[in-house]
Amino acid sequence: MSETALGPEIRDILLANTWFRELPGDLARALVGAATLRSFASGEVIHCQGDPSDALYAVVAGSVKVSSLSAEGRECVFRYLSPGNWFGEIGMLDGMPRTHDAVAAQPTRVLLVPPDALAEVLARHPAFYKFLSLLLCRVVRTAFTMLNDTTLLSVSARLAKRLLSFAEASVPTGGECAVHLTQEELATLVNATRQTVNKRLADWQKLGWIELRYARIVIRNPDALRQLHLDE
Repeated sequence: MSETALGPEIRDILLANTWFRELPGDLARALVGAATLRSFASGEVIHCQGDPSDALYAVVAGSVKVSSLSAEGRECVFRYLSPGNWFGEIGMLDGMPRTHDAVAAQPTRVLLVPPDALAEVLARHPAFYKFLSLLLCRVVRTAFTMLNDTTLLSVSARLAKRLLSFAEASVPTGGECAVHLTQEELATLVNATRQTVNKRLADWQKLGWIELRYARIVIRNPDALRQLHLDE
């Protein structure tokens, strides 16, 4: 797939991601040129924990839930990937099976770079090893931050911080800074009950900090949310 075949909307989504934007131009073009576009229905599995590592992915529409299930069926959600985010780099670096499940949380489209195509990109552009390592470093930092937050921050501070992180990672539409997650999904992410999250969000809506819409939360006062978790 050529860069021009993607269309301006997808190119803008990819360039909104700082990791992709920092790639050298020839490397970015080679990576996109090696990709194919694939669609997933809501709830459709992209890959399961233990599957062979079959691709490097980029979300270009929708959302991808990254999680694991215990033997008892309990789910641990690590993150939701919004458009512009890349994933699958761990298996592309070590060749080992997938470490988690990736499921389309809504109708989703991804760019998919298979291992053989990625190997060709790496052969022509060895510097890409460095950028894949930097992508992995982001995942590790996110994991440590989430562990730290769960231990040290209140539910309100965790919720505010997660809302801001998702809003900042999303691509603004019509000037709105929005988070495309349900309250149940947010509750799972901050390790709280849905009722607790619902109450916090309702309170913040009354204060004018956010606006609740169907499966979407519009951030109206990011500074107020930022101050909430900074105070802790």
